[in-house]
Amino acid sequence: MIRLVHGGLHLMTEEISSRDVGHLSSQRGIEFIVTFYQLLKGATLYHRKNILIDRLTQECLQVINKFVNSEGTLSLRIVRDNFFFNHIRIQVKADQYSVLRGFQHEMRNRWIGELEFKDEVNEEQLKDFVYFLSEVEENNEDNYLSVLKQLEYRGISTIQVGKFERIKDEEIPIDFEQRKQQPKEVYFKSIHLIKEVVEDVKNQRVLDIRKAKRLMQNAVHLIMQDESALLGLANIKNYDEYTFNHSVNVAIYAMTIGQRIGLPQKYLSHLGMAGLFHDIGKVKIPEEVLVQSEKLSQEELAILRFHPIIGAETLMRMKEWNELTTRMMTVAFEHHLKYDLTGYPKLNRKRKLSLFSRIIALADFYDFLVRPMIYNRLPYISEKVLGFMLERSGKNFDPALLKVLINTIGIFPIGTLVLLNTNEIGIVTQIQGDGELMDRPKICLLYYSDGEYQKGEGADLNEKDETTGEFKRTIVKTLNPNEYHINVGEFFL
Repeated sequence: MIRLVHGGLHLMTEEISSRDVGHLSSQRGIEFIVTFYQLLKGATLYHRKNILIDRLTQECLQVINKFVNSEGTLSLRIVRDNFFFNHIRIQVKADQYSVLRGFQHEMRNRWIGELEFKDEVNEEQLKDFVYFLSEVEENNEDNYLSVLKQLEYRGISTIQVGKFERIKDEEIPIDFEQRKQQPKEVYFKSIHLIKEVVEDVKNQRVLDIRKAKRLMQNAVHLIMQDESALLGLANIKNYDEYTFNHSVNVAIYAMTIGQRIGLPQKYLSHLGMAGLFHDIGKVKIPEEVLVQSEKLSQEELAILRFHPIIGAETLMRMKEWNELTTRMMTVAFEHHLKYDLTGYPKLNRKRKLSLFSRIIALADFYDFLVRPMIYNRLPYISEKVLGFMLERSGKNFDPALLKVLINTIGIFPIGTLVLLNTNEIGIVTQIQGDGELMDRPKICLLYYSDGEYQKGEGADLNEKDETTGEFKRTIVKTLNPNEYHINVGEFFL
């Protein structure tokens, strides 16, 4: 065993690290949840002798019994938004969120918070169990007792269930819980929507952007209420779905900048739409060029730099043609032109870039560098990106808008990992405003347990000690989350 000490923080590694164990457990836990959730949903729709139920039962049985035979038991516990599979927290990825959220909703409605399989089960036992669950009364906190009685009556001793334990502060502000989920739903629905649009473009179908307009209108409302919620989700760094996440993040950053400069709601929504579709032209760029890990050749670079033109042409073929369409086309064409027009595509005559294009250019570049890319799975640290952009103020970027972005992102951007003078570490979750409070954000403290950093309590760095009048906590320096194997985005899920 090796003990590594860095800034008072301890990280333990072994031949097979607990982090690897946690990753494997997460994969198995998600596999179980997906198969069990599909079976449970099927049980609410079909008779138990239906051929689909037979297939779903066999798939779920295979997962359960395989794990039980190797580990002796299979348990799943839901605590707030967290899932614990055999007592190890499941690490949720962006593309898994909607499934896990749906499963959590189903179990919460039934007041079932724990499932345990103590030994192998057969087909009839598993069917009995899921049909017990599917038929219980919603919002009855004694459901677990009813299910336990049914299991005992059928002589099924290998399956146990437990009550969904609501934390006291969860019981009152139901509307708060719903508000907390809204940003996640908008974010992941937007990613799913971009996937659908990409398929439409590939199959040469006419673009219908009505869903996107509704989503961006919802996003505007959320940003006007609390911009930190969506900005936090923009820290999700999913390498495998980089293109989709990037488009949604650009929309979020752009709308936040737009709100800061006082754009009306209608135009904030238009700005979000322009952000979502700014890179639509890349759909028709050969994949081997987009995923090239080496430096692009001159020929490949020329192909890639053609995507703004393709994007504008693609958006011309939308069902609707109006003010919004024009703005989206303009941004798709201009977002790589740079503030001094030295970018691409080359123009025959000089022209002033639209406000939307200048905003999207900032959002696009910022998110591009703070996210994992094809040739660099480890993103740049946010503060370095802002310094890099400042060096290009007036050349690549509009100086006035760049200042707005920096004020929006803050000295310590949302998602920054920081070391405190108390030797604690935390993740910045909310910027406190301009001026004196900019270096005193709200943070989520982290603690190290079971081979990984876990979400702890919140802390306001503006809070003072009543006795001394001094600040209780102060940021000493920022840390690189890659060095601590922390996926910052997971802490906003």
